[in-house]
Amino acid sequence: MTAPDAFSEPGQPEIPRRRLVVAGAIVGPDGRVLAARRVDVTGSGHGSRWEFPGGKVESGESPREALVRELFEELAVDAVVGAELVHPAGAWPINESLEMRVFVCRLTDASSGPTMGHSHDEVRWCTPSELLRVDWLPADVPVARELASPGTLDDLLGRAHPGTEQASSLAPADRRRQESPSPSDVPRCPVLIANPVAPGHEQLVSLLEREARTHGWPTPRLLLTTADDFGGGQATQALAWKSDLVIVAGGDGTVRRVADVLRGTRVPLAVVPCGTANIFARNLGLRRRHLQRAVETIFNGHDVAIDVGVAQVRLASTSQFGGEQVFLVLAGMGHDAATVAGTRHGLKRRLHWLAYFESGARHLLARPLRMTVSVDGGDAHESTVWSLLVGNVGRIPMGIQVFPGADLQDGHLHTLLAHVEHWWQWSSVAAAALAPHKKFRTLERGVAVTLHATPRTPLEVQLDGDVEGPVTQAHFRVEPGALLVRVPRSSHFRESAPNSPSPTPVPDQSPRTRSLP
Repeated sequence: MTAPDAFSEPGQPEIPRRRLVVAGAIVGPDGRVLAARRVDVTGSGHGSRWEFPGGKVESGESPREALVRELFEELAVDAVVGAELVHPAGAWPINESLEMRVFVCRLTDASSGPTMGHSHDEVRWCTPSELLRVDWLPADVPVARELASPGTLDDLLGRAHPGTEQASSLAPADRRRQESPSPSDVPRCPVLIANPVAPGHEQLVSLLEREARTHGWPTPRLLLTTADDFGGGQATQALAWKSDLVIVAGGDGTVRRVADVLRGTRVPLAVVPCGTANIFARNLGLRRRHLQRAVETIFNGHDVAIDVGVAQVRLASTSQFGGEQVFLVLAGMGHDAATVAGTRHGLKRRLHWLAYFESGARHLLARPLRMTVSVDGGDAHESTVWSLLVGNVGRIPMGIQVFPGADLQDGHLHTLLAHVEHWWQWSSVAAAALAPHKKFRTLERGVAVTLHATPRTPLEVQLDGDVEGPVTQAHFRVEPGALLVRVPRSSHFRESAPNSPSPTPVPDQSPRTRSLP
């Protein structure tokens, strides 16, 4: 956060606002922090002393954008900017004309170390305790002292440390606000889980910081997803911090993994759509291009309980069932999953959800598949299908209703068997998109609390765009009212989930961990 605006008293000259500088505490994979020795090219007397690298924020840049640029210009490194080390006054003072904001950073390629440029002649990696023995520039001394304090780096990096029940990187003023009585609608520990490669993630962080100050909220803690953990581990960490609001900035896959951890906890989930299709967010009334509306919903929306779909599959490679997984939008088995798996990543980056059409066109004439389906414990029936879809929401992009009447609070899953065996039958599928309530022989719709599917040959399954398999069996069920989500106050959702049928209980087993035959 930047320092509060300075106000001059009547009759006194106006105090000029300081120019903002940003600095990065770059943390390596082993937890050591990078220090860079300054070259004295201006004759300021600061040469041969050490600093946290960074530079001035230019006009039109956010602090985080400026820091990414400065680190690349000074050290030729690409960095992901994480949590901020906040000064009690908002920014760290340098002199009468400059103030500094400090952020923890990670390198996107840890194997590619910094390269010396015109600003520095040496770098070193320091443990927290070694930071106290470095000859820092005066402005960096208090920053180094704070980073060397036990637990500070762990807090900023989103790791629990011994002896601390709840980590916090809030400024002292925010800590006092958090510990004092507050309105019931102000969270004590909001956490933002963000995909660092999602477009607009830097803008969102800055916007949330500003809105948090406006609404008197603690600054949301930031946890970034990684190539090895797409959201589940971050959500688990948020619960360890006793977070009472988890904000997710990402696509359907990231949201799904966070929801899998939050279901049943009564901790609300707020969504900022930043992914390819963002179908779940669309069904909440949120759009990718309307970032401000999503942020307004975080601070002014209300929480509703919605249903989630739960899937468990038997992998062909192991002949064993894996753990249960949540899906919020839809699950697909057959050529639908093959379409998702075949979508080119380059097209997804450029075309977003339209990229799926290119892959779908390549699978339109694929050979129909045979599978056996049983609904709600009834008799199993074998069908010839192009794909099986099991949905939790009604709409996909372009307003197409795949499951007319589907409601996130209706206590059911909605099913669709696409019986497409010949190319001309796709005309009726297209007509169904224009007239979703009309019946077509090629599309067999229904509702279910549970559904079991067994393909004749192993097939892939997709859950909200994440592909599993091939699998030899797939079991799906609904978990009514299992997840709290924050929605716009103008939305159609009911304040609490209706009384809905629950999954058939299994004696002495939790519904979240029960096994399947």
